[in-house]
Amino acid sequence: MTRNLKLGLVFTLILAVAGATCLPLTHRRVDAQGGRAAQLMSRGDVKINGNPAAGNMAVASGSRITTGKAGYAVLSVADAGQFYLGDNSEIVVNFLADRTRVEVVSGIVRCIKSQGALVQVFSTRCTHIDVIKGSIPVYGGPEQSAPAVESIAEAQSKDYPESAYIRFDSTGLDDFRVAVFECAVSASPSLPPIVPVVPVVGATTAVIATVVGAAVAASIVPVVSQDDAPLSPVRP
Repeated sequence: MTRNLKLGLVFTLILAVAGATCLPLTHRRVDAQGGRAAQLMSRGDVKINGNPAAGNMAVASGSRITTGKAGYAVLSVADAGQFYLGDNSEIVVNFLADRTRVEVVSGIVRCIKSQGALVQVFSTRCTHIDVIKGSIPVYGGPEQSAPAVESIAEAQSKDYPESAYIRFDSTGLDDFRVAVFECAVSASPSLPPIVPVVPVVGATTAVIATVVGAAVAASIVPVVSQDDAPLSPVRP
């Protein structure tokens, strides 16, 4: 009986130590992601913070995601939506308490918004927006104040050919594409035809993998062909 009691105490002690070890790690991970679950599914040449991205991985706030010439990625953010990156694209994503902020550094990003937290997509370069669904308010000028400029309605597009802060806010079930391009060219990027995309709801690894695979096959991930240069987005 004494032996059984000792074994029981040892087992209890092991569980207590394991719990004390795991809890701080879990807490740090939630804080790093800004309290918002985010998952990246990648295929081909994709990097996160300069390191090759695994096929499926969590994404922390402040992460920089880049795709190469043959890279495709889907960033799924809980209560926000999905961000589809085609080739030669780069974004920086931040998860705040009440919003998700995405800076488009280069290339094209498509946002399919779910009902929930505010999504802000912005750039400090010459920018093009293509609204597929919904109505997107536009803010420009100094980032600190950024007054409202206009709204881009469904099935409309607009170029902002000046290298200045421009931001697109989404609060509803919106679907839009944002591309940045070299200010020296006289036209915005030549974008591929729009193909309907079903948002990933309650995304799992298998579901996101299926979406990425279908995106590559059907060209639903916004991709600018290298043959479109110099009108296609050019990395800085």
